[in-house]
Amino acid sequence: MTISRRDLLKYSTILGAATLVGTPAFSAGVKWDLADEYGSQSLTGQACKFFIDELKKKVGDALQITYQGGGALGYKSADHFDAVEDGAVQIAITLMTQLGGIDPLFNLTSLPFMARSPEEAMLLWKTAKPEYSKIFEDHDMKLLWAMPNAPSGIHAKMPITSVDAIEGLRIRTYDVNGTQTLVNAGASPLQIAWGDLIPQLSTGGIDAVLTSADGGMQLSIWDYVSDFTEINYAMGLFVCHVNKPAFDALPADVQTAIMEICDACDAYAWKIVVDSIEKSYKVMADHGMTITHDEDVPDEVFELLQNAGKKVRDEWLSEAGEKGATVLEAFEAQKSS
Repeated sequence: MTISRRDLLKYSTILGAATLVGTPAFSAGVKWDLADEYGSQSLTGQACKFFIDELKKKVGDALQITYQGGGALGYKSADHFDAVEDGAVQIAITLMTQLGGIDPLFNLTSLPFMARSPEEAMLLWKTAKPEYSKIFEDHDMKLLWAMPNAPSGIHAKMPITSVDAIEGLRIRTYDVNGTQTLVNAGASPLQIAWGDLIPQLSTGGIDAVLTSADGGMQLSIWDYVSDFTEINYAMGLFVCHVNKPAFDALPADVQTAIMEICDACDAYAWKIVVDSIEKSYKVMADHGMTITHDEDVPDEVFELLQNAGKKVRDEWLSEAGEKGATVLEAFEAQKSS
């Protein structure tokens, strides 16, 4: 019988963790790596540090997690699902909307104009989490906590205050929903991973970037463009997920401690996202960028984007089926109650 690389990695993870449990070596602590495509100063980096620090308060050195930011392990966010499932890395924080090819439900949080505030993003996370968890469980992983991206806007060489400004705009998107929405709106989008953005901007491969204000700040985007237009397009979700065999091999008290801090991690992540919005605007303005707030964006621009996004939402519903419709119905009902 031939054993695949995936099975070999999985069995190695189980065997390695099991060997540590119940032996003197375990007193030195199990060591995990936490993969993050973004850097330690990013919002995801801050959230990961909070998680690691809170866990250390509860379990000491029984579980030692090393933060591996900036893609230090060689993985982009889109690689994390397979890497954690395989056991190549024990735990990761992942932009879930890059996993739509695994299950269309993962594209939910980046549906255009679905969650336009941090409060709505939290409600959507809590509503959909049971269904997300089932998908991760089916792939030998456990879903822990999440954080939203700050609302996406458009960084460009001009304010996006007319329909003409969108026509033909060579803009970076971060997932299939954004790509299709902007195609429908008449732009020329290109889906680009975070780590590949600077080369594209510096060589003129793209003229604009769809990301949050915090994302622009992390890129020092004022070196390439002059404007940020606030459109509150979407709040994509990052999730922290762990290899389940590695988790199951931990002592029961360490497992309990991890699960007990998840709500606190959610709360912290949402707080720093809210705090980041005005901070990012100030930093960009201090570097000479012009911030155009949503109330100064003409209705025709929002109408164009919302009509383009409605097609994406309808297509998503047809792909996600009853599961997606049920989650969406529950979210809309709670939002309006």
